Parts: sequence; structure tokens; C-alpha cells
Amino acid sequence: MDAHSPSLSAGAPAAREAGKRAARAGGVALPLLFLAVFLVYPIARILSLGFGPAVIGGEAFLAAAVSDSRLGRVLLSSAGQALLSTALTLLAGLPAAYVFGRYDFRGKGLLRVLLGIPFVLPTVVASTAFVELVGARGLLTRAVAALGGPQGPGLSRTLTAVLMAHVFYNAGIVVRIVGSAWASLDPRMGEAARTLGASRASAFMRITARLLLPSVAASALLVFAFCFSSFGVILILGGPRMATLETEIYRQAVNMFNLPAAALLSVVQLALTVLVMFGYSRLQDRMGVTQRARPENAPKMRASTPARRALVLLLGVGPAVGLGVPMLALAAGSLLTSRGFSFAWWAALFQSTGHSLFWTSPILAAANSLLFSVEAMLIALALGIPAAYAIARGQSRRSGRGTGAAVLDIVFLLPLGTSAVTLGFGFIVAFNAPPLDFQGSAVLIPIAHSLVALPLVIRSLLPALRGLNPRLREAAAALGASPSRVWRDVDLPMLARSFAAAAAFGFTVSLGEFGATALLTRPGLITLPVLIYNSLTRPGESSQGQALALSTILMVVCGLGLAVIERFRARGREMF
Repeated sequence: MDAHSPSLSAGAPAAREAGKRAARAGGVALPLLFLAVFLVYPIARILSLGFGPAVIGGEAFLAAAVSDSRLGRVLLSSAGQALLSTALTLLAGLPAAYVFGRYDFRGKGLLRVLLGIPFVLPTVVASTAFVELVGARGLLTRAVAALGGPQGPGLSRTLTAVLMAHVFYNAGIVVRIVGSAWASLDPRMGEAARTLGASRASAFMRITARLLLPSVAASALLVFAFCFSSFGVILILGGPRMATLETEIYRQAVNMFNLPAAALLSVVQLALTVLVMFGYSRLQDRMGVTQRARPENAPKMRASTPARRALVLLLGVGPAVGLGVPMLALAAGSLLTSRGFSFAWWAALFQSTGHSLFWTSPILAAANSLLFSVEAMLIALALGIPAAYAIARGQSRRSGRGTGAAVLDIVFLLPLGTSAVTLGFGFIVAFNAPPLDFQGSAVLIPIAHSLVALPLVIRSLLPALRGLNPRLREAAAALGASPSRVWRDVDLPMLARSFAAAAAFGFTVSLGEFGATALLTRPGLITLPVLIYNSLTRPGESSQGQALALSTILMVVCGLGLAVIERFRARGREMF
């Protein structure tokens, strides 16, 4: 027996290591299987629908489908407004990113929440807020008229309104990504350059700007992807004359039932999404290097002089307060009727459905939204936690990203850039026949929501996982703790805050999902964002007023969700 002891003792660690590898592979297999079934398979069905008839019917069918879908004009319109929106968002966000990255000042946490609220707002709510601000009856339009200005139709249904809404929606992304990178830079590098004779401008351009370039480019790519795939903003503020890929997919699939044309547009959308997400992931590699440049616990500048206080007020407080103006207009609009100030629209939400102007009760829609959001949050957490572990482990074994970790990162980012309308359309064409026949089922809505939330849950967990000290886990394992006990006694206490932030993120994002739900919803399954849009398209002051009240409720809930995220998120690197 003793003769075999060395081999047995040598084989035990190998067996444990093999078991760990099997457990890790099994942990990441489930999220990948989920994506294969509910993302890759619907996309494959779209591809077959888009190109299958073209192969059978020849080039004439393909040419007719492209001509009917106005592919070239729609593509140019989508890219043009997305480029303009991205440029304006960078212009608005970069000065604020400097202030939030380099200064500490009172109220900074609250202002960060204000900057982040638009990103988690449902697009239908953000668009409604701008209608209340710059529409024909908007507060700003009426204020201009009251001061003797022209009484016009307002800015809604114009490109200007769309650009304003996109800046409102995405400026917080630039502030978070670039501000985090700016905060991580070591200021001593610029000081050394100044000591060697470089001017302030030269030191900034040669050192700071070059180190910030990956984060600026990454935020620009992300903003472009969101603006390019914008649906609710274009639908409400752009009007029927402004066609983008998103709205055209919706129009072809729902209004005209031209599924091949919708599929072709979806293919173009998906191809661009893959390119953007690949570029974003590669830029994050470089961001990871620059974000380790600042010494730990290095103090930030204080707004101690009048000039610095003015800078913080103008570039930090100003943009955050400016983003709050449309939200205030939304809340004010819910309290203003043709007869003056009133809570009539709020009271109507709780009246009997028999007297409601909505075809679905607001209470039922709220219950549906809460139920779907909880289900989507649980799915996203169950899949996102093992996926985040797999990505973080792959990155921690190397100074840079390994191929496996990089591929996983891109794969799990794909739902973030995939059009919600394309996702909903893919569900319609993929899950309408046995053995995956879910027509009329409620199960597809939380699954679609969880797909939208999954990349954001993973991004919110990764900073905390990267910050874990592997020696603590190794020490616990060396003392005989099983992998489950290591996770329970070592990981969980340190990651509990990040898990709470990820749960809040998944719930909040699901609560506001509109694009996919608009295609998948059925009577009795209406959610709050869909109900708001339905009521906005109906005539009548009461219907409009109740939509504003519901939008205000959603805005407050999303704001509370973001406050929870800010309270519990891992400090240092941002979730994106």
C-alpha cells in the first residue's frame, strides 16, 4: 500500500484539477447553449428566410426585396443619424468625463446617478420626455411662445429631436467609460513632460490624449451601435418620414408582413453589429493597460479655487442638470391638463378597466412588467455569473487577453449590439413550429429580456471578479475546502455587492425593454413600455396624460434601480 502512496498522492491533485476544469467547462456551457438556442438559431432562421427565397427564386426576388425595403436609403439614413448622434454625444460627454475623472466634489455621487438614469430609461419614456419638452405642446415650445417667440409646431418629428434624444440617452456612457480611464491615468506623466519643457497643450496631446484614445474610441463605438439600432426614439420622435434599419425591419415585418425583406435588413444589421462589437472588445484590451497606470489611492484634485469650482459647475454639474430637464418636463406634463394642474391622469390609472381608455389595464401591465423583469433578472444572473467567471479566469492567467477569453467576451457582447427588433423578429420566425412552438406563449418575453440584460450583467460583474485575490481561493482549497465551499466562504462575501448591482441592472434593463417586446407581446401580456407607446398613438387628452403618468413611474423606478447599482457596484473600472 505504501508503495502506491506517492502515485496516489500525486494523482489526487491532478484529479481535482481535472474536476475543476470539467466544472468550469460545464458552467460556461449552459450560457453558450442558451445563446445558441435563443440568439444564434433565430439569427440563422433570419438568414435562411432572407437568402433562401433568393436562391430558389433567383436574383429577381432578391432585387425586388431590396428595392421594396429601400435598403440603400435606409442604410444611409441609419448610419448618418448614428454618426451625427455619436459626434454630438462625444462633444457633450468628454468635458464632463474630464471633471468626473479628475475632480472630487460634493454631490458627485448624486450627479453620477443623474447622468446614468437616461441610459436605463426605456426608449419610449425618454422619447416621451422630449415630446413634452420640445413638442408642439412642450414646455420649452410654450415658454418660447410666452416670451414673444414664434408659436411653431415644435421640434418633435424632426432630426433635431432625434439627435437631442440620442445625446440625452448616451452621454452618460461617454462620461463613465472615458471618465474612468481619465481617473486611472497617472498625472505624474504629464508633470514629467512639463518638467522636460513640453507645453501644457503638447503634454496633453502627446501623453493624455494618446492614453485616452482607446476609451474614447470604445465609447464612440458603443454609442454608435446604440444609435444605429435605435428604435423607440426614431419611432416616436422621428416620425414616418425618418426610416432607419430598426424601424424599417418593424414596418416590413409587422405592417407589410414582408418577412424576406425584413430578414435582409436584419442581416445587414447583424453584420454591422459583429464588426462594432469586435472593435469594441479589441479596444477594451488597450483600455485595460491604461487603466492600470494610476497609483492606487492617488488623490484626485479638489475644487478648492474659484476657477476650479467654476469648471466643475460648468462641465460637471451643468450637463447632469441639463439631462434632468427632459425628465422634469415629463413629470410636469403628467400633472398638467387643459384645465390646469391636476392629478386626474394619476387617478385614472387606478380606475376600473371598464372605463379605461387603454385596451389593457395599467395595473395588469405593471404586474406583467414586474413579473417578466424578475424572471429575466434570475435568468441573466444564472447565466451571467458563470460566464463572467470564465472570462475573468481566462484573462487572469495572462498579462493580456487570451484567445479563449477574448472570443467569449465578444460572444457574450453580441446581444448588447443586436437589434431588439431583430431579436423579436427572429423569435417570431424561429419559434413558431414544433418542437420549439412558443406562439402566444409568455415564455419568450422574459427570455428576450434576459438576452438584452445578459451582457450588462456580465460587464457589471467582471470588474469585481478581476479584483479578486486568487491566493485567497488557493489557500482555502489547500486547506481542503471544496469548490462550492470556496465560492460560498471566499467569493460570495467579497462579491455580494457586485451580485446585488448585477441583479439591479438586469431588473432595470428588463423593465424598460421595448423593441423586442413590441413584436412578441400578445393581449394579456402587455408591458408598461408597450402600453405607453400604444396610448401615445391614440387620440385624446386622457390617453396621453395617463401615458405621461406611467412614464413618470417607470422613470422613478429606473432611477431607484440605478441608485442601487451605484451603491453596490465594484469601484474602479466601469461596467462597460
